[in-house]
Amino acid sequence: MLSCIQKIIEKIYKVETFLDVENYLIHEPLSNTLTNQNSCNIKSQSSKGYLFISQDGEELKLALYLGRETVSNLKNIHLQKDFRSSNLSDFFLATEEISHFIYAVWNAMNNRQISIFEMELQAEVDKYITAIFYNSSINSGRVPAKNIKRQLFEDSVLNPDLLSEERERYRDANRMAMNYCHYLESNYLRKNDIPSLLKNIRHFYRLGQNGKIGYINDITFH
Repeated sequence: MLSCIQKIIEKIYKVETFLDVENYLIHEPLSNTLTNQNSCNIKSQSSKGYLFISQDGEELKLALYLGRETVSNLKNIHLQKDFRSSNLSDFFLATEEISHFIYAVWNAMNNRQISIFEMELQAEVDKYITAIFYNSSINSGRVPAKNIKRQLFEDSVLNPDLLSEERERYRDANRMAMNYCHYLESNYLRKNDIPSLLKNIRHFYRLGQNGKIGYINDITFH
């Protein structure tokens, strides 16, 4: 299922990492002794998963942590005719971390520096877009955008153990992504204009942090 999510994201945005995310999957958190000043953990909002990144010269080391229960639950999603709320949380968690993985690798391949906020913002958008395309593929093209948007943005709950800085970053990323996804729903999904939707989100994907923020501000306040 993880490789399937990866393929969906890479196909949507027309990017390639030439890596299989499942080869970087770990089921137990890394020891703190393995982290250093050149490494960081990009956590999920629930802190039930994270992407470990370590830079050693030009070498980028990666590990994606997801618990065994989450991975096990994901194996049954493709059998569902509709996303159940119990499965949707696991789908969002996995998609968030796979989004981080793809975005980190693709930008490194293109010699582009990225920020943690930029990764979180893109991951919020990726969760919405990936859920829509995946759900559409198993529901004869039906796209329940409102249901997905509500569960992703309106009903999302942050882990109370997150640091205040992390909570603020997630709130800002979630709010900005919600505004962008509302724009996508209003202008493209309601009209079933998938070609224009893909053109827009592929352009957005390739923007840096300032470009993403500026674009969302433009469509929100103008």
